[in-house]
Amino acid sequence: MPQKGKYNFLFRNLLKGLGWLLALILLFIYAKNNLDISSNEALLHYGNRPLMVFGIYVISEVVMGIIPPEFFMIWSLELAQYRNYVVDVTLLAVISYAAGTLTYFFGRYFNSTVIYRYLRKKYLRRYERLFNEYGGFLLFVAAITPVPYSAICMLVGSVRYPMRKFFLITLSRLLRFAVYGYLVWQASLF
Repeated sequence: MPQKGKYNFLFRNLLKGLGWLLALILLFIYAKNNLDISSNEALLHYGNRPLMVFGIYVISEVVMGIIPPEFFMIWSLELAQYRNYVVDVTLLAVISYAAGTLTYFFGRYFNSTVIYRYLRKKYLRRYERLFNEYGGFLLFVAAITPVPYSAICMLVGSVRYPMRKFFLITLSRLLRFAVYGYLVWQASLF
């Protein structure tokens, strides 16, 4: 695989991620400046229940990243009263990294089960071609872009990708949370 193709793939997915983030930030700024969130009792009631919110996030991350992490970053800024944003973003990053690790081990040790075969047929098959083309680079791209991180971790585990390389490459997931967390925090200042 030529290097140029790899970096085009990375660049395209980074642009998608940044485009999504920009749209979310613009929506966040609009809502913050035009809606009175602090007087909405229902939002505050659920927003101040961190165990519930983090529970939803854990499920989302394990089940192929249904809800983008940026929503939870915004939750921490706007609805989670008396919470520390840096601590919340760090916790979100650790949960995401742990979910990827969990799905990696699921793929590695349960790839012959009915559940894995179903997930492969329904969700993972489309990424197999990409993995065959890009190898471990796909894992890096999934860690820092909207490519489904947990799904790729499961796929990588199913082919018994070396654990050491897996853990090293997926550390870049923490970088994504640091950058996106900073951008969301900066957007909250507008």
